[in-house]
Amino acid sequence: MKAAAVRTTFAALLLGPLALTSQAEPGQWSFGAGYAPIVGLRTEFSGFGNFQNPFPVPAPAGGTNYFYTDGSVQVDISGNAGGLTNYWSYNNASQYDPAAFGGQGAINYSTLGGSVSGAGSVVDSSVAAAAGFEMHAYLDLGSVTFLPTMAAGRSATWGMRTGLQYARVNNSNNAGQVGAVGTITDSFNLNGVIPPAAPYVGTFLGPGPLLGDTPTRTTGTAVAAISGYRQLDVQLFVSTFGSYVALPVAKNLDVMLEGGAVLALANGSYKYESSVTVPGVGTQVTSGGKYTTKLLPGVYSSVGLAWHVTDQFSVQGAVRYQFMKQFNLIANGSNASLSFDSALVLSLSAIYRF
Repeated sequence: MKAAAVRTTFAALLLGPLALTSQAEPGQWSFGAGYAPIVGLRTEFSGFGNFQNPFPVPAPAGGTNYFYTDGSVQVDISGNAGGLTNYWSYNNASQYDPAAFGGQGAINYSTLGGSVSGAGSVVDSSVAAAAGFEMHAYLDLGSVTFLPTMAAGRSATWGMRTGLQYARVNNSNNAGQVGAVGTITDSFNLNGVIPPAAPYVGTFLGPGPLLGDTPTRTTGTAVAAISGYRQLDVQLFVSTFGSYVALPVAKNLDVMLEGGAVLALANGSYKYESSVTVPGVGTQVTSGGKYTTKLLPGVYSSVGLAWHVTDQFSVQGAVRYQFMKQFNLIANGSNASLSFDSALVLSLSAIYRF
């Protein structure tokens, strides 16, 4: 992937000083600790809306049993002789259409054309870690010999950096969603018969008013309302290893350029509950939960400022682009993901050198 190649190349450029010889005194260690939240994270929840059609119907044909959300048309004791049956029922007066079939009248029945599966998707592109803390260490390996003397007669230096960061991402979402579902309307010919008032239930044995047993079918679309909650909770233990270059820009101030590799241990859980309501059909509830631990490799690059308060004590602020492999969890068909494509670590730390 092009973006990944750019990140890797940039990290490699920052690691370049490792190949340089330097005129250095014995290595000096610096240890730091501070606040390091992660911002710019992206979460996505998908596939949490499901609704199983309670009344699937066969293709239009005579001599067949049909069950709908608002009634039924079935085969009677005669086997629907002459394409007519007295074994039918309907629930609502609005189902009677006296003008249908050229004025012969009809009873209209409704059901879904299929089930709702994996509907609903919510993206949040501005998620921040609820907590962030890191410890890190620098090993000074001396001057960068090909650069000239810089501010206050000081030379650029380079060395190795390693760190350990903890952060927690706890993202909840309750946004309502909608999903499309196909609908079926079947019209059965009354052949001029005026139906009994609704609700009406015919019998297998009869007698009763006769209804044509082969429907005329039309299809459409209805909107399913999806509500509920989704929650993703991930704890990150991030280790970094790379190199740095310190460029003096004032007597006690350095610009710090860093880059290297990342390996994170992610412990995460995803749980959700979703209610899907289809008008005229009902509401169904689904839920799920999953917990897993994964390793997430990646790369980082950083730019910051280090203010040397004394020869031993410094304060450093930095912005670190920290790309890692996406973290995914699937629970009962629903997917939750945490993406680090645009993740930035905003660090502020105190550093002690000895």
